[in-house]
Amino acid sequence: MNKYLFKLTHISLLQFFVVLLQKFSFNNKQIRTLLEILSTQNRKLPSYEYAIQYLNKLNPDSKNSAIKKHPLQNNDYTYDLKIIVAAYNAEDTIEECVDSILNQKTRYSLIVEIIDDGSTDSTKQILNKYTNRHNVIVTSQKNQGFSGARNTGLKTINASYLCFVDSDDILKDCFAEVLLDKAFAKKADIIAGGYQQFDNSGVISEFYYQNKNQFDPYELYGYPWGKIYNSALFTEVTFPVDYWFEDTMLIYLVYDQSQIVCTVKDIVYRYRRNPRGITAISATKLKVIDSLWVTRQLLSDRQKLNLGFNEGIYKVTLQQMCTNFIRFRFLSGQVKRATFVIQRQIINDYFENFRFKENGYLKNIEKAIKSNNYLAFTVYVYTGKF
Repeated sequence: MNKYLFKLTHISLLQFFVVLLQKFSFNNKQIRTLLEILSTQNRKLPSYEYAIQYLNKLNPDSKNSAIKKHPLQNNDYTYDLKIIVAAYNAEDTIEECVDSILNQKTRYSLIVEIIDDGSTDSTKQILNKYTNRHNVIVTSQKNQGFSGARNTGLKTINASYLCFVDSDDILKDCFAEVLLDKAFAKKADIIAGGYQQFDNSGVISEFYYQNKNQFDPYELYGYPWGKIYNSALFTEVTFPVDYWFEDTMLIYLVYDQSQIVCTVKDIVYRYRRNPRGITAISATKLKVIDSLWVTRQLLSDRQKLNLGFNEGIYKVTLQQMCTNFIRFRFLSGQVKRATFVIQRQIINDYFENFRFKENGYLKNIEKAIKSNNYLAFTVYVYTGKF
């Protein structure tokens, strides 16, 4: 009984009800049917204006655009690859990270910029040992978060390709050679490789791509790392500042602007699971509402850049709305109802005439949103695909 009380305390009553039905061997179709019957009792939803006002009181939308105020003009690339490392209080891992970059086995030319984002530990002192390297730039600044640090690295782009490395991660020594070989051979815009997830106990999991010379950009994993990008893709865009989940920008403003996307089967990146990272700590923080705000902002940016709206972005947005809702699972029902209202308005504003063609999970999500059925939407999100 204690585990049920825990769920009641930390998860909404509806989620608890779904979990309870699952414990008693109800399958997802039965749960859906039962709860859809109850959907006629949907609690009254707030107006769009109230929903915006309410969530802004809890966590104000920074409204920071991802569009650069002064687009880059320079295309005089001295190096083949620029590696941008954002570092904040990374004294335990930064040396291993940087050494993995400098120990690349490659014939290509690399430039590394490490941005010390206002660290209060010994990160800056550790980085001093690299300042005499001809291909290493160490930049120190006041703390601006992941976006601000990466954007500092994007101010000067002097390489044909660029990539992002987190300061607690490690590059396999084949990273540059394997990805740049494919990049130059195929004149590709994005090249992605496989990765390992690890912690102090060892490898937790591995993810592989197949070797593909034309890959659907909407199927790329959303993390900025583990890939290299044609530098031209960042001429007009940057990471939006003061948001969590700022790397959502890539799928809305970068991925589908690529003409050629390739993948390689090699594992090229090692991602360290961080128990103190945003993914791990965000669930009960009101700042997690940024997941909704940044989605809204990036769709606005996409419109301003005249990038267009298509079936791929519509599918991404339906998936993102489910992701947002799952991220808010420990927040109040009032927050989730306000979120549903705002997400419904987003669909009406940008995708009013779109219809998802495939049957299944996202078709049900679409139906719930367009019919303004909050309870059905919640059921579909929490019971998953069936």
